[in-house]
Amino acid sequence: MGTIVVTGVAGGIGAATASRLVSTGHRVIGVDLRDADVVADLATADGRAAMVEGVTEAAGGVLDGVVAAAGVNGKPGELVVSVNYFGAVATLEGLRPLLARGRNASAVAVCSNSATTQPGVPESLVTACLDGDEAEARRLGADDPQGLASYAASKLALARWLRRAAVDPDWVGEGIRLNAIAPGFIQTPMTRDIEDMIFGLGDIYPMPLGRAGTAAEVAALLTFLLSPDAAFFCGSVVVMDGGTEAALRPDIA
Repeated sequence: MGTIVVTGVAGGIGAATASRLVSTGHRVIGVDLRDADVVADLATADGRAAMVEGVTEAAGGVLDGVVAAAGVNGKPGELVVSVNYFGAVATLEGLRPLLARGRNASAVAVCSNSATTQPGVPESLVTACLDGDEAEARRLGADDPQGLASYAASKLALARWLRRAAVDPDWVGEGIRLNAIAPGFIQTPMTRDIEDMIFGLGDIYPMPLGRAGTAAEVAALLTFLLSPDAAFFCGSVVVMDGGTEAALRPDIA
């Protein structure tokens, strides 16, 4: 059993994942804005630094796993990119040295199928994220008051960053597996306000299974990817969306 950090632990996917990990004997260090072992705001540089410091102290300098699950949607675009991309990358990069001291270390980020199914994802915003230019990314996100385009762009940038980093000596060379999942529409408090809209999109956003996913189902996949049973996964982005991407992009493999 290991010590695993879960960000976004106060609700939704993060809470479900923490619960499942604890039930299987792991120690979980939760990170969130509230109701967490380490309270930190991943939207800010100071908050990210506080997260690394708090986790390092709580973990005694050693981690076996990280789940970067913190994320926001339906917010101003500048906040979305700061949390979903820069907060996630800061979590993974900041805690990487602790993972390097762990056993069978694994990190998993929560991306989204919106990165590949949502039309019109602003490539300029993706580029600003990957360039590490948070000021420019926030400037571009400010033109997206509903945060929908920024959400897809931030998740696409995160997936691209992760695939590049996973095969780097700092990650795989240190024995750390880095992967991601790309959920579709999952019933959580974050998605409650847009559920009717999503189910009304029909052919634009089909869900062949005919229902939303659950946080418990996502937690099961995250727990698997953290485990030694997933030892051959490296740089993978695993889609779990009830068939949405398969319906929209059947010839992409």
